[in-house]
Amino acid sequence: MKTIFRTLGLSAALAAMLAVGGISAFAQDACGDVDSINALYQSVLDNYKSTDVAVFSKAVDSAKQFLEKYGTCEVAKQNADWIKANVGKWDARLAGMKTDAVRGPILKRFDDSVKAKSWDPAYAAVDEFMTKFPNDPYTIHVTVPLAWIGYQEAQKSNYKYDANALKYAKLSLDMLRAGNLTPKTGGTYGTFEYTCASKDECISFLTYAEGFITYYGENNKQAALPYYYEVSKLPGSFKNNPAVYATIGDYYYESVKKQADQVKAKIADQKDTDPDDVKAKKEADIKAAIGMLNGYTERAMDAYSRAYSLAKADPKGADYAAKVYKTLQTLYTVRFQKQDGIDAWIASAVTKPLPDPTSTVTPVVDADTSGNSTGGTGTGVGAANGNGVGAANGTGMGTVNGTGMGAANGTGVGNAAASKTTAAKPAVKHP
Repeated sequence: MKTIFRTLGLSAALAAMLAVGGISAFAQDACGDVDSINALYQSVLDNYKSTDVAVFSKAVDSAKQFLEKYGTCEVAKQNADWIKANVGKWDARLAGMKTDAVRGPILKRFDDSVKAKSWDPAYAAVDEFMTKFPNDPYTIHVTVPLAWIGYQEAQKSNYKYDANALKYAKLSLDMLRAGNLTPKTGGTYGTFEYTCASKDECISFLTYAEGFITYYGENNKQAALPYYYEVSKLPGSFKNNPAVYATIGDYYYESVKKQADQVKAKIADQKDTDPDDVKAKKEADIKAAIGMLNGYTERAMDAYSRAYSLAKADPKGADYAAKVYKTLQTLYTVRFQKQDGIDAWIASAVTKPLPDPTSTVTPVVDADTSGNSTGGTGTGVGAANGNGVGAANGTGMGTVNGTGMGAANGTGVGNAAASKTTAAKPAVKHP
């Protein structure tokens, strides 16, 4: 039994020795296999400059195999050192090539669609692009055009792309304000003709586009006001665009008409048979309603004054300025029952800060110098010549030639025989 055990122990020891010896021999043989070393290294040399993903992948795989098999061989040290210095960069390049193999065709579809003015595929391409590459630094250069295209279509009364345009405008603005973007040469953002000249210009334009689409496309006028007000305070060309202020004026214009109707109704409700206390209450209500009418009228006049002044300063804006001025004349007559002093009022208004259109309108109550707030000839609500807020006898809210609130020539705010002359969708200056 002892001999057996001794023999078994010796067998195990010999086996272990042979195993160790075999491993050493293998390692020695690998470093000595010059042909295999050269063949694998040549595979790297032949393929590492390729722009084909499959070929370049072969170079990277060969490089990693070379380091694994021969990285510690003295005979291969020079080649191994070169591969070690580059394999990390090759890995990154390969990852980029694989990305570009997917990314490139998507961007090409976008470019081709924009060139062809085919908007649906353009939006679809960018949706896919952002899903697959959410952090790609090129994103800003495709989202700005989509916001712009939607705005451009809304100007044509095509509101199909409103939701997407607003989405991409907001996304673009968030990226621009974050301040970590890479602009194109010259500091621009966008693609083709849908390109902003600078960061400030882009923010100005996109904010205006948000307001325009919300006001006209979404028909949510009140929600659009903060965008227009923000544009008025931002650097960029749109703060000097008459359309910004004309749109705010349009919003108040509608409120002026509503306030005027309320004043008309309250005046019509007066009766000679009313008890004195009822008469006093009605007169007080009328005075309060006129105060609110004055407040809304001045807000409208303020905004239109800025639109008029900016349009007048532009040689190409003469016709537009003339239309806005007619609306201002009507509103000024509503407010003051005269035309004297309108130019001075306009000049004064534009020197003051623009009232925040989201703020509450406060009543403007004039001092009562006539002793008669609602009656008499040409006093209070009415004007003797039938212009402004009232008829010739000082009652009602009409004009001598029409109904509603307007001027004697039938233009302005809601005369039955005329259309409103405001800046519904004026031509705008693009960045």
